[in-house]
Amino acid sequence: MKKTSLWVMAMLSLAACTSNDKNPPSKDAGNDATASSGGASSGGASSGGSSGTGATDGGPSSSGGAPGTGGSANPMWPVADAASYGIDGSASVVIDRSHLKNTGTTPFDYSDPALWLCRPGINPDECYSDLDATEILKDGTTKLDEHVRVKDPEYDCFYVYPTVDLTGDGNMTDLSNIDLTLDPLLSQGARFTRLCRVYAPLYRQVSLSIGAAPADGGGADGGSVGVTGDGMLAYGDVKAAFQYYMDHWNGGRKFVLMGHSQGTAMLTELVSEEFDGTDAASKALRAQLISALLIGGGISVPQGKDVGGTFKNLPLCTKPSQVGCVIAYNSFAKDAPPPANTLFGKAQAGMQNACTNPATLAGNTGNYLGGYTPYVFFDPVFKPDTPPLQPPAEPTPFVMLRDVFKGQCVNQNGLSYLEISVNQSADDTRPVYAYRNSGSEALGFGMHVIDYAIEMEDLLKAVDLQAKAALGRDM
Repeated sequence: MKKTSLWVMAMLSLAACTSNDKNPPSKDAGNDATASSGGASSGGASSGGSSGTGATDGGPSSSGGAPGTGGSANPMWPVADAASYGIDGSASVVIDRSHLKNTGTTPFDYSDPALWLCRPGINPDECYSDLDATEILKDGTTKLDEHVRVKDPEYDCFYVYPTVDLTGDGNMTDLSNIDLTLDPLLSQGARFTRLCRVYAPLYRQVSLSIGAAPADGGGADGGSVGVTGDGMLAYGDVKAAFQYYMDHWNGGRKFVLMGHSQGTAMLTELVSEEFDGTDAASKALRAQLISALLIGGGISVPQGKDVGGTFKNLPLCTKPSQVGCVIAYNSFAKDAPPPANTLFGKAQAGMQNACTNPATLAGNTGNYLGGYTPYVFFDPVFKPDTPPLQPPAEPTPFVMLRDVFKGQCVNQNGLSYLEISVNQSADDTRPVYAYRNSGSEALGFGMHVIDYAIEMEDLLKAVDLQAKAALGRDM
């Protein structure tokens, strides 16, 4: 890989919302990449994974010994299929992250399995958590919607999570407890185990600080937002993790890049540096790239164009089954459009912020196919509060609503964004539960914390169509 050409400024972001409960592993399917379930809002388990005492072999029934740092009290992590083992079929390694308490700034060696949230050969692979949901139907009745992982996936997904460190204390160098990183992982990247083998590295991201709003409540600004830390340290980790993946596990397989917010900023730099050139190495990487989900960031294109802004050789995705393209958008509620202090939707003069509607890429002309929301949130500051109605308690970690929300790309007042609205049919008796966060909106983030949520089923279908085209499979 080439030497870093640009300084990386991590995107302002909020942590995705999370659930407090550690979930048991979910189910496995055959090779049908369109197995049931999918979609997510923000959420998932908040515990730091199954416990262990060290990097020792721990196969399907390994207990892992006494509880380790940042883990749940449950030391058992059943291995359901070969994807949980090493790619060579060897037994999985029990993870202990106690040595990651203070990582400093020394370059990471991603041969350390503790530096991965998801990848073959680790126990636990956090992408194997329970993502089941209770679907609420139009008549108010419910049914179980199971998350089913594909067996022997034909391609990979490399996922970089958004900002989870809200301390404002610089780079996140204590990675011994992964609770906060699980928040977005289980609501975003882990959902794609329906389709692909997911690799998700830990990295020393910059932190976000949020100041109080003015005491008199005056002004358009709902509070101050700042970023602290070294963006190059964070990017160096992500770049090293991707390099390790390519050198040791890729083996020529096609892959999808997936990020959100700060994760999108890291991947945007990676794509700019390693994929977007005219040299042979860049062209080879583009040939392996199914698509790049660079959501909740700041991808731009010239007005009326789909390429030529942030990237010179990677266009925005504009139609189903398009390969080697970028999915990018920032979402705002129709009832709460971007305010004067908006942090997203803007672009430099002559450019416009990218907006690719996942429904269009899924071949869907109606409402979004389905989105999920968790019941319990790790940090209540991110809990949706608008509208105020909360979903009823159910025995699954998530609740799911299909065919309720609609999205369209809007370009007005110098801003371009994905506008989300409620669009229920006359026979739909379901209440619309809280899905917006008024605090986030006041800070200028819009629906940033759930950029993947409402659109998730359409994102999954879009990637499935792209992958089938890339792999030469029947649609």
